[in-house]
Amino acid sequence: MIRNKFYTFTSLSFFAVCILVFSCKKDRAPENRVITPAFPPTKNASFVEQFDTVANLSAKGWVFKNNSNPIGAAGWRQGRYESATTAQYKFLAPVPFVGFPAYSASSTPNDFVSCDAAAVNDAATGTGDISAWLISPPLPLTNGDQIVFYTRAVVDYDYPVYTRDRMQVRANFTDGTANVGGSASSVGSFTNLLLDINPNYLYNDPSGNTPVAPGYPQAWRKYTITISGIAGTGSTTNGRFAFRYFIPNAGLFGGTTGDRYPTVVGVDSLAYIHP
Repeated sequence: MIRNKFYTFTSLSFFAVCILVFSCKKDRAPENRVITPAFPPTKNASFVEQFDTVANLSAKGWVFKNNSNPIGAAGWRQGRYESATTAQYKFLAPVPFVGFPAYSASSTPNDFVSCDAAAVNDAATGTGDISAWLISPPLPLTNGDQIVFYTRAVVDYDYPVYTRDRMQVRANFTDGTANVGGSASSVGSFTNLLLDINPNYLYNDPSGNTPVAPGYPQAWRKYTITISGIAGTGSTTNGRFAFRYFIPNAGLFGGTTGDRYPTVVGVDSLAYIHP
């Protein structure tokens, strides 16, 4: 496998196809499985979100905001797992599948929410700053509440380069709004960092790191966050949490360093537990 190779494309249409392909890769072991995660019983403000229909999230109070610069065609969207056999997608080799299957699927393998390199438009320069937000509805956040979810990135063994992904989980404990500012670097009212997955931008494939170390998980992994830091013992605040796909200086050509290639990340089987 040839790593870190820079490619120049001679037409805009071919470049657009390559963005789609590079954002995703084939999954060698399709898993059209149905999994029902075992979450604690929910009550009061607690909820479970399987992201089976991302188009319905706005009606539930979720907010989408893409602050990437330059902004791309799509931020967070329905999970990507589809056959590519109807068209010839190539990045050194044909890619029969785009994306990966859901962790928990009730009807299709696309039953999750995802974000990828399409969040930024790097067509002109080959680089950009990705900052795409998926913001929860307003919630009565209390210390001890838990946020449980599964996430993963694409396995990059068929790519000619190592890839890097990063996602933050942030919270707004102050005003209950969806204010994340208006730039790729801003966080607005979401000043509380609850989780940062791969903050050092290691390669997702551990074999690419020296010493060997994992970056973003390339198989579904469970994360549990316990809310803390809200002022006052037992106090409750009107707040929100958010998923932020965040990769500055990234793009199809790896950014200005030629080495920061994003892929696609997914989130599935989310539970907010408010005892």
